[in-house]
Amino acid sequence: MLSIRHRVPAALRPLLALAVLLAGLLAGTAAHARAATAQDTSVTFHVQATTEGETLLVTGDVPQLGSWDPAKAVPLGTTASSYPNWSTSVQLPVGTTVQYKYLKRSPTGTVTWESIPNRTLTVSPDAPGNYDIWNVSPVSASFRVTAATTWGQNLYVAGNLPDLGNWDPAKAVPLTTDSATNPLWTGAHQLPPNTTVQYKYLTKNPDGSVTWENGDHRTVVTPSTGTLTVNDTWR
Repeated sequence: MLSIRHRVPAALRPLLALAVLLAGLLAGTAAHARAATAQDTSVTFHVQATTEGETLLVTGDVPQLGSWDPAKAVPLGTTASSYPNWSTSVQLPVGTTVQYKYLKRSPTGTVTWESIPNRTLTVSPDAPGNYDIWNVSPVSASFRVTAATTWGQNLYVAGNLPDLGNWDPAKAVPLTTDSATNPLWTGAHQLPPNTTVQYKYLTKNPDGSVTWENGDHRTVVTPSTGTLTVNDTWR
């Protein structure tokens, strides 16, 4: 078999070595970017439910939640001190919008599903998990606030409910903006119906500090069903 080899001039060999090195670095960067895109985060599902010997489970439209198969649903746990509050944590891909429901399984294997429409959750490493009530449809709340921020600041909303982090900045709901909508920041989260909600906006600064807006707590009452939109201006 005839073999043909090309001799690289000595003057070009350093350039060839540099090209090979850069190609390797770029390949590694691309692999890292692909890995970052597939990042998972732990999502905790909380639900308030009374049971009579049944096991409580959560299932949904992703494999991590069993793809709607009760046999593959994820069990929730409770304790004597926390009952009737149940919870479990699942690793889910960041940025994914998940549909899910709770179900009860009796000791004889009978399965009872919630009769309400599918619940939804958009997976974020910053946002608190949903705090649900068995067979009660939540209200989809949209927060819209006009706020002038500096580079590196991010806006959040916190409040007096677990859904809004119970005033804990580390568990506040993140808001987003972009070059087309700035200074308008928006975000959505599920809230319980017929509930008086107190809330405030805050910024997280590049140095890790937190700045709360001025003034008293804002207050809104969620409707019995449907959606809620609040339009505010940073104080």
